[in-house]
Amino acid sequence: MKKAIILFIALSLMVLSMPSYAAKDQRGASPRAYQQASDEAIFHRVGDWFAARGKTENEKKAIIAQRKAERIAKRAQKEAEKRKREAEREMKKAQKEMQNKLKKK
Repeated sequence: MKKAIILFIALSLMVLSMPSYAAKDQRGASPRAYQQASDEAIFHRVGDWFAARGKTENEKKAIIAQRKAERIAKRAQKEAEKRKREAEREMKKAQKEMQNKLKKK
């Protein structure tokens, strides 16, 4: 048994030490992965599957459409809040610059 464990560890170390063969100067996922990727996260799809499980086809489509619409609305709200915070930050920065210019005169 000890020999099998030692052999397994030795093989694991050999595999981990091998160089990976990725395309040169390429970072991130491959183009093929981007083609097959979905905009929806896996946990959204799983949640939709559980929500629509055991329903008729029309009910499934309605549930999934409603959940997608809610996600889109939530995402748009977050984006609007982010833009608002950025605008406030820029406004404060501009006010500080104006005060500094007035102090220098």
